[in-house]
Amino acid sequence: MNPPEKGLFIQLRRIGDILMCTPSIRAFKKRFPDCSLDFLTEHPDVLEGNPRIDSIIHVGPSKQLNPAYQFGLIRDIRKNRYDLVVDFFANPRSAYYSFLSGADARLSYGYGHRRWAYNLTPPRPMAPAYAAINRLDLLGAIDVFSDDPALEFYPSDKDRAYAKEILKPISGNRIATLSPVSRREYRRWPLDRFAEICRRLNSEHGFEIVILVGPGEEEYGNRLSDLLCKEKPLFPKVNRLGLLGAVFENSSLHIGNDNGPKHIAVACGAPTFTVFGMDNPVSWTYPDSNRHYFISSAEVDPRCQSDNHKCGPECINRITVDAAYEKLRGLVSSLPPINKTLEPK
Repeated sequence: MNPPEKGLFIQLRRIGDILMCTPSIRAFKKRFPDCSLDFLTEHPDVLEGNPRIDSIIHVGPSKQLNPAYQFGLIRDIRKNRYDLVVDFFANPRSAYYSFLSGADARLSYGYGHRRWAYNLTPPRPMAPAYAAINRLDLLGAIDVFSDDPALEFYPSDKDRAYAKEILKPISGNRIATLSPVSRREYRRWPLDRFAEICRRLNSEHGFEIVILVGPGEEEYGNRLSDLLCKEKPLFPKVNRLGLLGAVFENSSLHIGNDNGPKHIAVACGAPTFTVFGMDNPVSWTYPDSNRHYFISSAEVDPRCQSDNHKCGPECINRITVDAAYEKLRGLVSSLPPINKTLEPK
């Protein structure tokens, strides 16, 4: 294809899914450095500060059924005269945005009947792979190739300064951040088990615990803080993603469920340990087995290994504290003896 002059990437939602697009942004701009690149999303804060994006187009998530808003958005997209649209999301709404953009080239895996909206629809890889790699593979259809799935996130200097203030009471110690939340019930490991993991990290390895939850999730943080009252965890108010990332830059270890904060931790250089229920860990674990560990229900219960098994919320509960901590110890043993602030990418 001819080098594009103006491109649009689309990933409407989920923090982790948007972060999984950052390696594709990097690879695309390396291949087409003169192409202006915009990004359409419901969560612009995930991409704030990314130097490779010219403009972030914010889609109001509460206005999906507002015809006037949707008409205006599509009108604005068409005004930009994109010659390339890459839709990583490919849901009904993003398919319409892609088709009505007027772009000559519209690229997506194009799930099911939504393939009509695109004129470049390579086959989706069948083998499980890290989600960022799947997105990079999609760009092969426009001669963009990369084997570097490193995620990117850019906290501001203000967020970094504030994070240091938050962490001042425990500075110089090994810091373990914990995100015990998920919007999906089947991804939530019981809080009392996370609490026991934290007790062992504190008593056996000297980790200071920092509980991290988002707006509207304070109940989980309060309950976990009560369970860990003897360990005196920090439970700071972290109400923006940039500050969350800045905290992760100072973390020696992050543990939690499979959720958006985990992927920000990966992007900010923190080693991670994730508890998985029914989701495939290969798709959502950064491919570095020295720094990113996981345990899944399939490892501890043969029923969860069957293709015919209908996993549900109960599957993640089959993972015991002992089983999880046994795996986590392997990661902890490889970490430096004291916390060291990581340099941003």
